[in-house]
Amino acid sequence: MQIPFGEWLPDQPEHNNPGANVANNVYYALNSYKRFPSLVNYSTNNITQDSRGAGSFRDNSNTVFNFVATQDTLYELTGGAFTERGAGGKVLSNSFATCTITVSDYANIGASKTITLKKNNGSTIVFTSVTGSPSTNQFQVQTNNNTTATNLKNTINGHADFSATVSDAVVTVTRAAIGGENLTNVSSDTARLTTTNFVGGTPLTGDATDYITFTQFGNYVIVSNGVDPAQFYLMGTSSAFANLSTIGTSGTVPVFKCSGVIRDFLVTGNHVGASNRIQWSGINDITTWESGTKQSDLQDLPGSGGQIVHITSGEIGYVFRQNQIIRMDYVGGATVFRLSVISPNRGAVYGRTVCQDNRRVFFYADDGFFEVNGDQVTAIGAEKVNRFFDLDLNKAFADRIVAATDPFNQLAIWLYPSSADTSNTTGICDKVLIYNYATQKWSSATTNASTIFSQFVGAYTVELMDIISENLDNINISLDTDFWSGGQLLLGAIDSDFKAAIFSGTDNIGEIETTELELFPGTRSSIIGVRPIVDATATVTLKTRDRLADSATESTSSSMNSTGINPVRQSGRYVKVNVKIPSGGAWKDAQGIDLVASRSGLRWQIKLI
Repeated sequence: MQIPFGEWLPDQPEHNNPGANVANNVYYALNSYKRFPSLVNYSTNNITQDSRGAGSFRDNSNTVFNFVATQDTLYELTGGAFTERGAGGKVLSNSFATCTITVSDYANIGASKTITLKKNNGSTIVFTSVTGSPSTNQFQVQTNNNTTATNLKNTINGHADFSATVSDAVVTVTRAAIGGENLTNVSSDTARLTTTNFVGGTPLTGDATDYITFTQFGNYVIVSNGVDPAQFYLMGTSSAFANLSTIGTSGTVPVFKCSGVIRDFLVTGNHVGASNRIQWSGINDITTWESGTKQSDLQDLPGSGGQIVHITSGEIGYVFRQNQIIRMDYVGGATVFRLSVISPNRGAVYGRTVCQDNRRVFFYADDGFFEVNGDQVTAIGAEKVNRFFDLDLNKAFADRIVAATDPFNQLAIWLYPSSADTSNTTGICDKVLIYNYATQKWSSATTNASTIFSQFVGAYTVELMDIISENLDNINISLDTDFWSGGQLLLGAIDSDFKAAIFSGTDNIGEIETTELELFPGTRSSIIGVRPIVDATATVTLKTRDRLADSATESTSSSMNSTGINPVRQSGRYVKVNVKIPSGGAWKDAQGIDLVASRSGLRWQIKLI
C-alpha cells in the first residue's frame, strides 16, 4: 500500500487524513517536503523599536534600497547597517516644527545681519538684512519694528521649505513639512533679532494598527500611514525622507493609508475623512493632484464594502476593501480607470495580509485564505487550514499578521502571533503559514520576527562582508546562498531583536507526521521498525491507539541505525508515525517511510512513500 506524506491538512480529521497531520518547518514541493530555513540575522545594529513596515526597491540603475519603519523614524539598511533616514529624525509626524524671530530696535539693525534657518534635510537657508531694495532671501530694514518683521516674513514665505506669519514684530516660522525637532534658528544680531529654536514635530501618535506602507513610483519611494502627510525618498539623491508636497505639487496631496502603482499612476486609498476614497496622481507625475489635470482624479467607492486597506500594483490593480475587492483597469479618456467589482462581499481583514507575485495576489479574509488572479477569486484555505488558523491565531494581536511572497520558491507566507504563546504581551510573531502556489500545498513553520517582506539584497564584496563580520567563520549566513551575489528577491525579515535577517539558516527541526491509519482493518498491528525516506538521519516516534476516542500512546523516540532503520516496537489498531529531521543538516527531500508491521503473527511490509 502506497501512501504519500501528502499535503498538510490540519482541518481534516487525523484518522484517514488524505494528507499529513503535521508539517512544520518544511514546505511541500513536488512529491516531497523541503526544509523551510530558519531565520538568520546579519545586520550589525538594530532598529530601536518594533517594525511597523518595510520595503525593498531597485532604482533605474538597479541599485538596491531597503527601508524599515518604526513609530518614530525611518531607517535605510545599507551594507548590513541601519541608518536613520527619517525627516528631522522622525518618520511621520503629526505636527509641524515652529520657531520665532522677534524684531526690536530696527533702526540699529543695519545691513548684512543674518537669520539662518535649518532645513529638514540638514542644509541651511540664510536671510540677510539690507537697508536698500532687497533681492532674493533679503529683507529690508524699514520704518519700524513691525514693518521690518513683515518684510522678513515675506521673504521667508518666498522659500518653499518655510512659511511665516507676523504679529507685533514677532515672526513665527513653520516648516513646510512635518517633523524637525533637530532644526535650528540662529541670528547674527541677537540683541535686535532675537530667536527661539524650532519646537514641535512630534512623532506618530496612531495606535498599533497604523502600520506604514511603502510604494515605489519610478525612483521615488512613497511612505504613508493614513494619519500624517505622505513622505518621499528619491533613490540616489535624497539623504532623508521629506513631505511629498514639498517637491512642488499642483493640487493637494491627499493624506492616505495605502497606495499602489497602476500603469503610470500613483493610486492612493483610504483618505483622512474618506476611508472609501481613491485618488490617483497625474499620469507618470506624482506632483499633479488636481482633478482633470494629466488625467488625475478621485472617486469615492459606493456601497458597504468598508474602508480601503490595500492597493496592489501592476498593469491592472486591485483595491481591497474590508468586504469588497475592486479591479482597476486603465482605459484612458475621460473615464481614465474602469472599476469592476470582482468580489462583492469579501475583502481583506487587514492591509498587511495581502501579498503579491506579479498578477497573482493572495490575501486573508474573514472566512479564510484566497487568491485573486484576473477576475477570479479562488479559495485556497477551505477545508485545509482555515479552521486551524482561526484557532491558532492570537486574536488580541490579529492586526500583526503580515504577508509576503518568496517568488523564487513560489511561496506565499503569513507571519502571525500564535495562541500557543500565552506569555506574548507585545505581539511579536512566532509562527508562519506557508502556501506553495505552484503545488497548491500548505505547511507551517516556527520563527520569531517583527515583520517579513520580499527583499532585494545588494551584492556583497569581501570588503562589505567585513562590515558584517571581520571573521568569515563568524558569519552565520552560508557563503553558498544567493544573499551574497545580490539582485535576488529573497524572503527577508526584522527579527524579534529588531535586526535585519533572512530565511537562510539550518537551525529548524523539520517535523512531518503521517495520517493515522488502520493498517489491517478489523485487527491490531504490531510495528517493529520504520525506515524514513529522507536524505538525512531522522528520528521516529510511533503513535498508536485502539479506539478513536482514546489518546494516542507514544513510543520512545528511535534513532536511525546503520541500515537506515529506526527500530521501534509498538502495537495498536490505529497507527501514525512522527518523523523529525534534526537541525544542522543539508537535507533536501522528505518523501515518506517504510513501515514494517505484522497482523495476528503474520509479518508484512507496508511501504508508505
